[in-house]
Amino acid sequence: MKHLCLLFAFLAILSCRAQEDNEDLAKEVIISGCVLNREVYPKEKEVKLVLPCMPYLETIYTSPIADDGTFSFRFSPYASTREVVLRNYAEHLYVHPGDSLHVEIDFSDLLNPRITGTSDTLNQYMALFTTGGYYRGPYLGGNNATFEEFEKELKEEYASRQERRTDFLKEHSPGEEVEKYTADLLSIDYYYSLFNYAMSQAANGKDVSRYKALLSELDPLFSEQTVYASQFSLADIVQRFLYFEHTRREMRDFEFKDIVEVGKNRAILPYLSLYPIAKTLYDNDTTYLADNRAQLDSIVKAPYLRKPLLEFYQDKASFLKSPEKVSHYMLYGNNADEATARKEMPFMIPVYNLLEKYAGKVIYVDFWGVICPPCLAEMEPLKELRKRYSPDDVVMVSICGSREREAYQKILERFSLEGKNIECIYSEDWATADDYHRIMRHWDMNSIPQFLLINRDGIIVDYGSGLRPSYPKTVAKIDALLK
Repeated sequence: MKHLCLLFAFLAILSCRAQEDNEDLAKEVIISGCVLNREVYPKEKEVKLVLPCMPYLETIYTSPIADDGTFSFRFSPYASTREVVLRNYAEHLYVHPGDSLHVEIDFSDLLNPRITGTSDTLNQYMALFTTGGYYRGPYLGGNNATFEEFEKELKEEYASRQERRTDFLKEHSPGEEVEKYTADLLSIDYYYSLFNYAMSQAANGKDVSRYKALLSELDPLFSEQTVYASQFSLADIVQRFLYFEHTRREMRDFEFKDIVEVGKNRAILPYLSLYPIAKTLYDNDTTYLADNRAQLDSIVKAPYLRKPLLEFYQDKASFLKSPEKVSHYMLYGNNADEATARKEMPFMIPVYNLLEKYAGKVIYVDFWGVICPPCLAEMEPLKELRKRYSPDDVVMVSICGSREREAYQKILERFSLEGKNIECIYSEDWATADDYHRIMRHWDMNSIPQFLLINRDGIIVDYGSGLRPSYPKTVAKIDALLK
C-alpha cells in the first residue's frame, strides 16, 4: 500500500508538471506595431498574422491599421518557440510564450521592418539570415533526373547552403539559438526537396519505396518544442509522397489506417494524421473525425496541432447545424441583404439569378471541367442521382468552367447529359470568365469538382468537393431537405 501511495503521488506530480508546462506554453504573445508612410500604399487597411499549420488548419488573425498607423495581435503559441508570419511584411518571426514584440513597418522600405521587444535580437538575426542573402529556400530542381543524379545535385546544393550559413555565423556570431534555428531550416529545406522529388517520381509510377526509410531521419526535426512554419510544408510534401507511393503500388486509396501504419513510432506521425481529418472537415464531413477520434487522441497531443483541428471541427459542426450565417456570407459577403450585395458584389448576380429562377426548390449544383478525371467520373452518378428525385422537388445544375466550348459539347454527348432533367450550363453563358473565377475565389473553391446544396429557402446548407453524386451521404443530405 505504501508503494501504491508513492506511485499515485509520483503520477500526481507528473500531471501537475504537465499542466504547468501547458500553461507556460499558453502564455500570450503580444505583437504590436505601427505603419509609417502609409500614403505609399493607401489602400492597405489591415495586417494579417498567420500561425502556420497543416493544410486547412492555419490560424489567421487580422488587425485593422488604426488611424495613427498602429495594429496589434495577442495569441498563445503553445510551443517553447514558434515561427509565425506577419504576412507581406515579416515572413519569419520567432516568439516564445509571454513575448512582447513591436514591429515597425515602413511602406517606403518594406524589406527592412524594425523589430524590438523581448526577442528582438533573435528576430533581427533571423531576419538578417533569411532576407540578407544567406538563405535561399527549398531546392526544387532536377525532377527529370535519375535518383542518383538528383541526390548528387541536392547534396551539392545543401553543402553550398551550409557554406553560406557558416559565413553568416562567422560574420555575425548570433549565438546558439540562431545557430540551431538556421541549421534546422536548412535541414527542413533539404528533406522537403528530397521528398518533393520522390513525390514527383511516385506520381509518375516509379518505385520510390527506398525513400520511406528516410522517415526516421526526420525525427529530430519533429521531436522538439520548436515549431517552424516550414515543418508543415515538409509534413505536407511527405504526406503527398506517401499518398502517391501507396496508391500507385496498392491501387487503392491511402486511408487513415495506412498513415498510422507507415508513420508508426515516427515523430512526424501527428502531423501526417491531421491531413485526412482536416481534408474531410474541409469537405464538411464531421463523421470521419468522430470515427477516428480515439486513435487521433492517442497520436495528436501537442496543443498547437490539436487546437486548430478541434476549432475547425467546431466551425464545421456549427455550420452544418445552423448554416444560415455561413450561407449569408457565401451569398452576400458582409452586406446586409441581396439588394446591397448586387451593388457591392455584382459578380454574384448569376448566383442570385439562379436562386430566383428555382425559388422554393432544392438546388444541387455541380462545378466541373472537361479535363478533370474526378469530375468526369461523377457524370454517370449524377444521372443516377437525378433519377431519384422529381424535378419539381430537386433541381440539378451542371456548370462547366472550362474555356473550350467544343470540348464541353463533346462531354455532354459522351455522357448523354442533355435531356436528362439536368440543366447543363457552359460557364461563359452564365457569367463572364472574370465573374466566374471571382465567384469561385469568394467561395474558396480552388479545385474541381465542387458542389453546392441549397435548401428550399435559398440557404446553402452544404458545399465543397465532398458532396459528390457518388457519395451515399449526398443522397442522405438531399433526402433530409425533402422531409
